[in-house]
Amino acid sequence: MRTMLLPLAIVTTALVGCSDPKKASEENFEKAAQAWLDKAYPECLVTSTFPMNTLEFDVYGTNKTLNALAEVGVLTAVETSRKDYPENIFQKARTEIKYRYELTDEGRKYLKDDARTKPDGTVIPGLCIGRAKVDKIEQFSEPGDMMGHRISEVTYTYKVDDLPKWASTPALMDVNSDVKRMVASQEKPIREKRAFVLTNNGWIHERLFRE
Repeated sequence: MRTMLLPLAIVTTALVGCSDPKKASEENFEKAAQAWLDKAYPECLVTSTFPMNTLEFDVYGTNKTLNALAEVGVLTAVETSRKDYPENIFQKARTEIKYRYELTDEGRKYLKDDARTKPDGTVIPGLCIGRAKVDKIEQFSEPGDMMGHRISEVTYTYKVDDLPKWASTPALMDVNSDVKRMVASQEKPIREKRAFVLTNNGWIHERLFRE
């Protein structure tokens, strides 16, 4: 009789230990959140081939980041042009300086060859830093149907580590909010609320589901 009970106990234990990937649980949402973070990080500060020049139309403040990266030794900056503008009714007198930036040995450590892919399939490299790890799942909603999918809203926090020492320099943090956010996450984890979608293989972060 004992020889019959032992296999049954093993099977029962195995069944209990197997988690259902489609269940709305902290464990499954943590795995799904981490899968997205593994794709999102390292986070790129600049995406471009190098050498690169000062941008003519700088919508996102990239030129300030480039100058700061040169200041901390990630890039070298060589002046290519200088032009003085006199004061007028619209602005004060100013000098516009343009640079050509090249990677230093330190910068090459953080060059990611496939940082971004253009719509036409062209792959662009970039300077990217950090690794993100889920800190905790704070809460999640009861799954509901939306636009033909089973959805749960999940609030989670995460920290970014494996950052180079130069990331925490004021020169860079003052001009790049993404760097400042990553550095600050060590003391105060980044908090996000996202939709998670149920698929045949389990839960997936909304950003990965769109891809």
